[in-house]
Formats: sequence, C-alpha cells, structure tokens
Amino acid sequence: MTASSDRPETRQRVVSPCAGVCVLHTESKLCLGCYRTMDEIAGWQDMSADRQHAVMTVLARRRAADRGS
Repeated sequence: MTASSDRPETRQRVVSPCAGVCVLHTESKLCLGCYRTMDEIAGWQDMSADRQHAVMTVLARRRAADRGS
C-alpha cells in the first residue's frame, strides 16, 4: 500500500489567503484577516496542495462562525 504522501498531487496549489490584515485575535490566536493560525501561516508554502485545500475549507468554517457570533 502506498502512503498518501507518495501519491502525485491532483490539485493545484492555492494562492495564500492572506488579506493583508495581519493581526492575531488575543483569545482565538487566529489572524483577523485570513482566519489562519500562526502554524498555518508559517507553513503555507511548505504545505501540499491537498493540505492547502483542506485548510481553505476550515477557514471558510472559521469565517462563517465568526460572522455568526
């Protein structure tokens, strides 16, 4: 069985979702511009395309939850 990291990527890499508002919320530790964590921001360029797409899905949920509160 082949490890998932050995598979060729089927998706294209995602352009950074950075909104140019690089301020971390003091409690959630999420960027107020793009809703990423510091680890997600720091590791974006090294992430696989599949991981970037997964993070983008999470960001949409974070943004929706923030707007709903």
